[in-house]
Amino acid sequence: MQPVYLSHFIDSDTPVYGGARGEIVIEPIRSIEKGDTSNNLHFTFPAHIGTHIDFPYHFSNEGKKSNDYPPSFWIFHKIGFLNCTIEEVESNLDTLAADIEILILKTGFGANRHKEIYWSGQPVIPAKFATLFKNKFPKLRVFGFDLISLTSKLDRAEGKSAHINFLINNDILVLVS
Repeated sequence: MQPVYLSHFIDSDTPVYGGARGEIVIEPIRSIEKGDTSNNLHFTFPAHIGTHIDFPYHFSNEGKKSNDYPPSFWIFHKIGFLNCTIEEVESNLDTLAADIEILILKTGFGANRHKEIYWSGQPVIPAKFATLFKNKFPKLRVFGFDLISLTSKLDRAEGKSAHINFLINNDILVLVS
């Protein structure tokens, strides 16, 4: 199997949910060229930027945070990949083993990463997917995809329901790439 990048490098052109501009500031604070002993940068950006994981705390004050997961949680032996559109997900689930621990969905929409449609018109991920996935893959701990968020600007209410259904009701973390 060939290695696959699951993340993107953060720079000032990284898309931000909602299309905001100027949210990412990368400032040099030390420079060897200027006589400092090392090069250092200061990064300022919102939490919902680039490749990241949504934890239950994102949608519940009582939800788990990153430090609530032991190191062993992050070791995955069974990985499932789907290379299809959102509309094709349900018909492709039978191609995956029932014991997968992480599911990565490559919709192809990530090709729009530097276009307005990437944040303004991404496909809607239905909230029902969380329960469907957990029933089909009981060991599933993480669901990742190539979209800017689990919430599409096209249906924010469904996005909120999806977050709650994945993170809270089904204990599946969300890996946004």
